[in-house]
Amino acid sequence: MPASRESRGHMNRLIRRDFLLGFLVVFSLCSACLNVILALRIYHPSLWREVQLSLLHPLAIGSNDHVRGSTNAPVTIIEYADFQCPYCKQLHATLITAASEGKIRWVYRDYPLSMHEFAFREAEAAQCAGAQGKYWEFADALYASQAEIASSKAIDQELNSLSQGIHADAAALMQCIDSARFRSVVQDEANEADKLQIAATPTIFIDNKRHEGSVSYGELMKLIANHKP
Repeated sequence: MPASRESRGHMNRLIRRDFLLGFLVVFSLCSACLNVILALRIYHPSLWREVQLSLLHPLAIGSNDHVRGSTNAPVTIIEYADFQCPYCKQLHATLITAASEGKIRWVYRDYPLSMHEFAFREAEAAQCAGAQGKYWEFADALYASQAEIASSKAIDQELNSLSQGIHADAAALMQCIDSARFRSVVQDEANEADKLQIAATPTIFIDNKRHEGSVSYGELMKLIANHKP
């Protein structure tokens, strides 16, 4: 038996009522969320900043990345650093130890700061050394010679000397730098750091959780221990 006009009208009113109630619930929830966001931005700017940064994650490990340590390490660390940064030098020594012990898988990405005159060229040089299979040897040498390079007025002479010291083909390395072969790789990594809103070097991501500044070996072990995938 077909529904009467009155019953159909009643059903339509119920549908409209339920739709309106649902809309009001969704609107109220959205309004509450916006109010929370506004309150955080106005009254707790540092907390709001932390929330924003926690949503930014580095790109997955790719073919251009240089990786150190065991693939079976329990933790992956992605570092953004500058070869002329003294705090990066401190952290570099810490990460070498942790990687050699099999405790981390370490990815180094370039973020040469404009305040450091030689940082971009050093990053290119390390990439060129990588083309000869000697990226990490050259990176280690750059940090070990950081003070000498910073006081030098002949950066190419320093880079040439370092390449000889690690038994790389110095002529090929310098030709590689001058050809700008890896300039876009270094720039892309720096651009990624900018997108991640990295404010200082070194900055590391322990399985996507951000930590700024250098840490000692003991502090790094605590960060790893407290890490929850």
